[in-house]
Amino acid sequence: MNKTYGLTNTEMQIMELLWQAEKPMTFREIMAVAIDKWEKTWKVQTLSTYLANLQRMGMIEAAKGATPYNAYYAACTKEQHIHNWTKKMVKECYGNSISRLMCAFIGEGALTEEEAEELRKLL
Repeated sequence: MNKTYGLTNTEMQIMELLWQAEKPMTFREIMAVAIDKWEKTWKVQTLSTYLANLQRMGMIEAAKGATPYNAYYAACTKEQHIHNWTKKMVKECYGNSISRLMCAFIGEGALTEEEAEELRKLL
């Protein structure tokens, strides 16, 4: 199953690239990966739109370096994004209620002894 945690597949692909990058990446570097590795046939505006959307979501930031071009980098780690997305989902879907989330999680069934013990440790 492809896990995107509230992002489109392409947004997640860009984020994975930036999370794995050792330094901020320029627009041209990101576009080169999109064309060469991902085999995309994007126009400049397509990548610009994805990057602008990710900036609007607070997922990435852009900094001007020694060149007049922006260098893009992840504003949070993947783990932080998953944590924030999960908190948002619990708030929106379950009224910020962990007990309602757990009821939905176990459904009609019951927790196994292992699952119950794992929850006890968390609490």
